[in-house]
Amino acid sequence: FASEGQDEARKLRETGDILPLEQILDKAKQKQPGRVVETELEKKSGRHVYEIKIVDEKGVMHELKYDAKSGELLKAKQER
Repeated sequence: FASEGQDEARKLRETGDILPLEQILDKAKQKQPGRVVETELEKKSGRHVYEIKIVDEKGVMHELKYDAKSGELLKAKQER
């Protein structure tokens, strides 16, 4: 899967095909408090997915993946 560029992401947002990143970040921080260290928009299996990486207060990295159109949490895992 390839990361979408900023121009492509803006077009998708403007057409309503994806939710704004800020909205997804709010959801991610509610699910997993910590510091956001990376965000990515990917196209995977024909749909856009936001991948958010958050480091918690113990230094553990959490990866959360959200459907970019619906905002549904698809996957959450800790990275070791």
